[in-house]
Amino acid sequence: ITCIYLTQEGIDYRNPAFCYPDGSTRILGIWDQTIQTGNAPKNLIYGSEYNMGMINQALNSENPYDIVPSRDTDGHGTALAQIAAGSFQEGEQFCGASPECVIAVVKCKEAKPYLKEFYAVNQDAFAIAETDIMTGVQYLNALAQQYNMPLVICLSVGTNQGDHNGRSSLAQFLDVVALNDRRCAVTAGGNEGNARHHFEGSGEYSEAEIKVGENESGFFLELWASSPDIFSISIRSPYGESVPRITSRIGGSHEFRFIYDETVVLVDYRIVERESGGELISMRFQNPSPGIWSIGVYGSATNRGSYHMWLPLTGFISDETYFLRSSPDVTLTEPSNAFGPITVTGYNEITGGSYTDSSRGFTRNGSEKPDFAAPAVNVSTNVGMYTGTSVAAAITAGAAADFLEWA
Repeated sequence: ITCIYLTQEGIDYRNPAFCYPDGSTRILGIWDQTIQTGNAPKNLIYGSEYNMGMINQALNSENPYDIVPSRDTDGHGTALAQIAAGSFQEGEQFCGASPECVIAVVKCKEAKPYLKEFYAVNQDAFAIAETDIMTGVQYLNALAQQYNMPLVICLSVGTNQGDHNGRSSLAQFLDVVALNDRRCAVTAGGNEGNARHHFEGSGEYSEAEIKVGENESGFFLELWASSPDIFSISIRSPYGESVPRITSRIGGSHEFRFIYDETVVLVDYRIVERESGGELISMRFQNPSPGIWSIGVYGSATNRGSYHMWLPLTGFISDETYFLRSSPDVTLTEPSNAFGPITVTGYNEITGGSYTDSSRGFTRNGSEKPDFAAPAVNVSTNVGMYTGTSVAAAITAGAAADFLEWA
């Protein structure tokens, strides 16, 4: 018996795909971080936990949401749950990858407005704080320990922030959990392959040009390099106003106001970033003028490596904002660059070709990721057809659950 952690949208527990033939639920527990009216899980102080008994009681009630109010308002979480673990249903010709496993779900709460504002994420975009994801993983691990079950964690969320070497806090935490006995973590590689959000450069001087769209209110840009290489930057606006080369130094933070553009850029240097040990230059653009922004990147004669820059994830930035000379490689989202989890990309099962939007490896330091490819195009469920690497991750998570059940 295996628990499966799904996505931030939650699950429609009333769907017959999550029930046994007698109509009772296969869901061991739901922790809904968005609801504060129920009892929080043990050792946690927020959200509401609903156990199998409460879910069965709700299923037998005329008003199930009076007992278990957790919902999936989007449908995506329910679809992934069906793909990973949906029961066989007569007449619908549908069966999930692991149709007899026990399911556990965490529905993560949305990041607070001030975090979205700091990272220049549109307030309408759905974003999750990394700490809430980590706490969700901790909850599921504790639940599996309580019932002495193996555990497969299926994680379909990601970000373009981070070193893309698997050294983020979430990636390292997943390593710890996934490398334990009877534990497996599966992460979706992301859908950034064609998004034009990655740039790679090297040498004593190179230039990254960013086309900024008309409706772009702001964005966060990160430059990463490996020690001992040290890079510094200059910035030129679409109107030709320039910030000369900003000398790199430990803990250096700068604010620049462009007079003609009415744009504010905050630049922060971290010569030795705490988790990765490499260099991080973060740039926060507020009210950027539309047009071509140029980031000049300066190395030195002793620099031997390259640097990488990433714009925010699709959905966190306008579709009209991208690098003019982008690279589709090294576009796996964090935490799918982690060592311990299985990283899954997607392919088109009908044509046999790759899913073109799939993020691509390797990691920034050249480690081999992703690990597997699984079907990711027009996969059907009883709530619709879905495409993306999250679908591929769900199929893989179900296969891992089958293996752990057998073992």
